[in-house]
Amino acid sequence: MDTILLVNDSTTLTKVLSSHFQKAGYRVIAVTGVMDAYEAFIRTEIDLILTDYVLRDKDGLEVIKTFRSKRNQKALPIVVFTAMEDEDTAKRCKEAGASTVLCKASGTGKLLESIEKLIEEYKATQPSASLDQDLGRCIVKATCDVFRTMMNLRVIAGDVTVEKAQIRRAEVIGSIGVAGFLTGAISLFLPKSLARRAVAAMLMMDSPEGLADSDLVDAIGELTNMVGGNIKTELFQKAPLFDISVPSVYIGDDLQRRTVTNDLCFHVPFSIGGEDFSVEFLMVTKKGGGTGVQASLVDGMSQKS
Repeated sequence: MDTILLVNDSTTLTKVLSSHFQKAGYRVIAVTGVMDAYEAFIRTEIDLILTDYVLRDKDGLEVIKTFRSKRNQKALPIVVFTAMEDEDTAKRCKEAGASTVLCKASGTGKLLESIEKLIEEYKATQPSASLDQDLGRCIVKATCDVFRTMMNLRVIAGDVTVEKAQIRRAEVIGSIGVAGFLTGAISLFLPKSLARRAVAAMLMMDSPEGLADSDLVDAIGELTNMVGGNIKTELFQKAPLFDISVPSVYIGDDLQRRTVTNDLCFHVPFSIGGEDFSVEFLMVTKKGGGTGVQASLVDGMSQKS
């Protein structure tokens, strides 16, 4: 979960902004001044700083200068959210090192769009500590991108876990095979009501009420294919690790995974409009840890679990 450090001394505005950010899926750490901000920063992994221009102890320029002078990585996004609309204020903020300056009159919609873009750009420039961190990040990004672009639905991701494969139950399961250095399967586990809603949005239907189970098969197969393809595309920026097969879809009242072994998997829960679903990347491992890239990846995950 991406973390926003919010620097603002207005209790009311802090509550409003924190609520908006949390609903959008961000973790928020709220402080009132520069020193509290820096203390929070050194204790927590921060993905973006949002500061007001006017603070009780110092102004927003001091926040920017403090972090730009002490942070080894200069790319950390810093957003100034201010009631002041003059060009001189914006210029001084940019010269101090602000990534962008936004006026409060523009509302929270534009603010959220800017934050999402800045965090995505920032994280893309950061070197990953390991391939398993890349894979978890790619599952989250691929799933969120597919639902946003194809269905105009915003999904909120939970924490990525690496665990032994488990029995997972769902009313709709879409799976796609993975072959190559990484071998296994990518699966979506969905409640039927959410599957219908997603398909209706994807097909630009007014309501999902007319969709029968048989109508869902092809559309959920395409959804699974897009998520798998996006994960592959994201990882291909690092190395060509796998190919995907034709998706398969199962629909029923109480489905479960057919077999479970001691294989490891990445599992990510998501929520959307009060409903939950999940995406899993199951790693089929051979005795001794697989081969090639998968060998080092599986060995590393085994040590953590």
